Amino acid sequence: MEKDVAASPKLRAKRKVTLRDVAAAAGVHVSTASRALDTAGSSRIGTATTEKVRSVAAELGYSRDLLASSLKRGVTQTVGVVVANLDNPYNARVIRGISRVLEDDDFVPLVAETGESRERFERLLDHFGRRRVDALITSAVRNDGAEILARKLGDEVPVVLAVRGLPDTDFNTVRHDDEAGSTLAADHLASLGHRRVAQLPGPADIDAFNRRAGAFSAAAVTAGMEEVKTEAPGSVTPTFVEGRRLMSALLDAPERPTGVYAPSDVMAVGALDAIASRGLRCPEDISVVGYNDLPVSRFIAPPLTTVEMPAEELGAEAARMALESIADPSRRGRVVTLPARLIVRRSTGPAAG
Repeated sequence: MEKDVAASPKLRAKRKVTLRDVAAAAGVHVSTASRALDTAGSSRIGTATTEKVRSVAAELGYSRDLLASSLKRGVTQTVGVVVANLDNPYNARVIRGISRVLEDDDFVPLVAETGESRERFERLLDHFGRRRVDALITSAVRNDGAEILARKLGDEVPVVLAVRGLPDTDFNTVRHDDEAGSTLAADHLASLGHRRVAQLPGPADIDAFNRRAGAFSAAAVTAGMEEVKTEAPGSVTPTFVEGRRLMSALLDAPERPTGVYAPSDVMAVGALDAIASRGLRCPEDISVVGYNDLPVSRFIAPPLTTVEMPAEELGAEAARMALESIADPSRRGRVVTLPARLIVRRSTGPAAG
């Protein structure tokens, strides 16, 4: 007689452990077990009971249905995270900081990129709205972002702006001290004897880049330096290719600068490539200062002098602010500004000539 394989206990699908199983094994009521396994409710019961229930749950292999329990409380335990470009290593570090804080609180980040496209930004906001995310963190806004966010999300989803802010709005914001960072860059070049300097323009419709540009120009005037400007038509994005293009335009100017400030490290690397392609040396012929302090900045040739913008710390602070906004949506208009620090490496030196 053939053996009934289907009936073999070893081959039968294992039944999923339920909350009722955990409660029975721990000798408590189901509602007590539920509160013990819920971070929000565990404070209402004793520590010993909580530890016992959690120990039994782990032993039995019980997995809590986070979605169901979250929806009962009106939350989804998710936070939308929208960045401009995942190719930029700075954004990866911001996301890491966000993820670390959110996951410690049982929240999950849902990450997407806009590719600097307004249309894609709007579609993503629609998508996250339909998914009922509990908050949105974005570092992809441009100067028309306030209108888009209001139209797509209204007051239903708390929004935290990271890196890129929006002036004259009441969004909770975590930003860098861009003015101080750009002033440090200009003062450093002045201290090395540079009298003819330039900066690579960033996108004109992004507040952070506008603040960096304005502060560098003001500091250059204060230090008695001449700022070389040149026409470089076309839209600007903070990329390697744009850094190379803009630096090439400066090198074609009648009087080229001896010191150049790039408002992002990625653009600075493009500038270094343009300098090398002309047979020039950095810093002997032209000094270059970047902004961000990407990990690669210390390993390129020459290692890049740059303004440190602590990405993971900024992301972590944005996540903490998002969690605060979820707990109390009325908390708006808070701005956290992280301090700037100049990291001096070998891409800057005394002015040529």
